[in-house]
Amino acid sequence: MTHQIYSSDVLASIALVAILSLLRLVFTRGLRRRENLTQQVIRRWSANARNVLLLVGLIGLIMIWAPQLRTFALSLTAFAVAMVVAMKELILCLSGAALRTLTRAFSVGDYIELGGIRGEVLDHNLIASRLMEMDRREGSLILTGREVIVPHSLLFGAPLRVDAAVTGKACHTILLTFEPHSNLFAARSEIRDCVISALAPTAASKTNGLHRAATKTPGPNEIEVSLSTSDIGKYRIEVRFPIRPEQARCTEQAVICAIGNLVHNLRESG
Repeated sequence: MTHQIYSSDVLASIALVAILSLLRLVFTRGLRRRENLTQQVIRRWSANARNVLLLVGLIGLIMIWAPQLRTFALSLTAFAVAMVVAMKELILCLSGAALRTLTRAFSVGDYIELGGIRGEVLDHNLIASRLMEMDRREGSLILTGREVIVPHSLLFGAPLRVDAAVTGKACHTILLTFEPHSNLFAARSEIRDCVISALAPTAASKTNGLHRAATKTPGPNEIEVSLSTSDIGKYRIEVRFPIRPEQARCTEQAVICAIGNLVHNLRESG
């Protein structure tokens, strides 16, 4: 404390303030001794002198304390940079929330895929969204039973895929691969009928106490059956139909068993 009081910067500041105060006092008394000046002129010159002395004092103090001010500015800049680096993820999350709000990217009830995580949006806030996780297989709506917290910062580093589930349903995809032992292309209509018959008792049954109206069977026009071949020449059957996520697992097993049984019978008959 004693060293700071007797340091050159403190003494120089005190001397500068004292000199400027003395100059103002002398100048003011000199004006008042002039009998040929009106009060208005005296006040005007006093105000001008005060402002000039204040400006000189401010510039002088800045020049005296320039090294310390420079050090303080560098420290403040370093602190600001450290805070930005430390809170980068939080800033990105808040920015992602703003992006989601402005673009209306998704809302509660939608099925989304972000950063390799698929699920139904249960809730969202300024930091993250809470999802009911789904199987990561392409087109699958099977629930894993886990809830996942996805930070909104991922919106700036990964593409967002949204399936707006206005009616509470989304399309579930089943992909099956078979050896080319029988002509499945000629049996496309049989495969489609097999899928329709497999979906009817599964989707219409009560699941976990759900009402029958909430689990109605997908219509024939809502069921898509596509046939193709893989890169190594195997037959591939792709089935798409709208279903609720809580029904996807049991429905998928019913469709797979029905198609597998049909293909096995075609192979035996062929």
